[in-house]
Amino acid sequence: MKLLHTSDWHLGQILHQHEREAEHARFLAWLLDTLQAEQIDALLVAGDVFDNTNPSAASQAMLYRFLAQARQRVPHLNIVITAGNHDSPGRLQAPSPLLAEFGAHVVGTVGNPGDASPDLARLVVPLRNRAGDVAAWCMAVPFLRPADVPRVEVADSIGSDSKAEDAYAAGTHALYARVYAHAASLRQP
Repeated sequence: MKLLHTSDWHLGQILHQHEREAEHARFLAWLLDTLQAEQIDALLVAGDVFDNTNPSAASQAMLYRFLAQARQRVPHLNIVITAGNHDSPGRLQAPSPLLAEFGAHVVGTVGNPGDASPDLARLVVPLRNRAGDVAAWCMAVPFLRPADVPRVEVADSIGSDSKAEDAYAAGTHALYARVYAHAASLRQP
């Protein structure tokens, strides 16, 4: 499988009072051409799709137009999008049932709303080859906010800030271990 990994599109960004919509449009056009020319099997977008948590309608339309065009030009393309620290996890994930129709798997949060445990089945995404067979598994973990990681008790350290950082790191490690174990359990020879 050929994978193309991107991140930090920051659609909707305004830099020093200058709209960057034309630059973003050129980037997405280049990306479409590259996906097709290089015969990419999976596009991975690792966060910061939008520049802020409340993206403009134009920015959202740009993303959705890109996804539709990508599906038209590369019908077998797997697309995995995870939220970054600039994205609103819920807003990015909200249209995921519709985006699945374009072959896009979107992960904004690690769990379902109101559920403290991670949804491992949603975080481990099958990547299918052109024959439709699962050829790889993608661990689609979004940017982790403190509320996303499991609580792990750590020994007292010098300061409370350090203890909080250690607990966050331990929780992050624990979450990735669970996601990896789930992915490994799905793997076939």
